[in-house]
Amino acid sequence: SNDIEDTAGPETAPTGAAAPATKSTSHAHISQSSRLGHSLTSLANVGPYMIESKSRPIADSFENVTILFANISGFKKWSSTRSPTDVFTLLETLYTEFDKLADEVGIFKVETIGECYVAACGLPEERDDHAVLLYRFCRLCVRRSRGLLLDLSTQLGGNTRILRLRCGMHSGSITAGVLRGAKSRFQLFGDTMNTAARMESSGLPGRIHLSEATADELIRKGKGKWLTPREDEVVAKGKGRMKTFWGSDDISCEL
Repeated sequence: SNDIEDTAGPETAPTGAAAPATKSTSHAHISQSSRLGHSLTSLANVGPYMIESKSRPIADSFENVTILFANISGFKKWSSTRSPTDVFTLLETLYTEFDKLADEVGIFKVETIGECYVAACGLPEERDDHAVLLYRFCRLCVRRSRGLLLDLSTQLGGNTRILRLRCGMHSGSITAGVLRGAKSRFQLFGDTMNTAARMESSGLPGRIHLSEATADELIRKGKGKWLTPREDEVVAKGKGRMKTFWGSDDISCEL
């Protein structure tokens, strides 16, 4: 079994993205979920996000969401011997490609935290196939990253090609909203974030590690062939022993 440190922080692991510009209007007739959905789907806009301080917080809960943490395994050691330009060349190359894939598949990019890309499906618009879509997106990211890292190795050094994505996914409920302040940001909170982070940290380079909750969602949608049960149990802080799964490597997840 694997003992997992509590890498996700305190009881809830908040994460978020900078909020976009929007017009200040009255939202009295719009539900909290609609307001949040409108804000989240406007992420492509650029500028300060101004909200009247006396207005109600824009926040809501989403019951059925799948979260992905995709970490560049080996990055810390690799980056310690590289120039800042090399480090940002690698990150921008990978993240730009992931962003394009997210747009194509219909995935919501939450944010990047250093060498970790965080994404979600099932918010701001609810989707019954949230786990299926996010898994497909993750598989595409894993595959594309291998080719990109191989190409970058000629510019950034041969050992760049050995870097791999280590991915973790979990499905559950999420609290999401706009945390107001000098730099307003979208934030996601909840145990689902913690567990997804633990799936990533207890995974293996080049593989997708899924919780039982996400596996159940895939099975419910007829995608059980995508799964291989992990033989050893994972022991997670605050969770105890967990039954988890690997995403199969020999399937086609192209849309």
